[in-house]
Amino acid sequence: MPKPPASSKPVPVAATDKPRRKRAYRKSTGSAVGLDLDCLPTLIGFNIRRAQIALWRDFNRNFSDADVRPGVFSAMLLANANPGIAQTDIANQLGIDKASVVSLIDRMEHAGWVERRRSTEDRRRQGIFLTAPGTKACRSLKKEMLDHERKFVSRYTEQELRLLISLLRRLHDTG
Repeated sequence: MPKPPASSKPVPVAATDKPRRKRAYRKSTGSAVGLDLDCLPTLIGFNIRRAQIALWRDFNRNFSDADVRPGVFSAMLLANANPGIAQTDIANQLGIDKASVVSLIDRMEHAGWVERRRSTEDRRRQGIFLTAPGTKACRSLKKEMLDHERKFVSRYTEQELRLLISLLRRLHDTG
């Protein structure tokens, strides 16, 4: 076995390997104990997740019905705006799998907010319809959600908000 060259520089193992350079990352000052967050503050996913957690905590703190999660709320809005919407269309719009949407609709049906009706055109398809209590709950929840959103939207100018939403859509539309 040949001896490695006596050099202080790292030697690539293969022709495609390059010596690693240290990256310079700014230390985050947002930590109470002065933790070095490495590259976390520069990662899109980390920042989106932190923003989502902040929104989720406020959502849970302020919604009158603690059983309502964002997925249930979103599905209710879709069913309200599109009476008879198919479960697969809800799944596609929310970016969730079919099993998850079935569970979501089951939860809403158990609460008395929606009913499934077999399609007269395609017996394999079930349309989702809000019930009278579901329509009332949807109206109330929508008002609460818009109040919740206002707290966060108020941090941005109209132009910044349009840009933020446009950038987020670019991420999830390519997913």
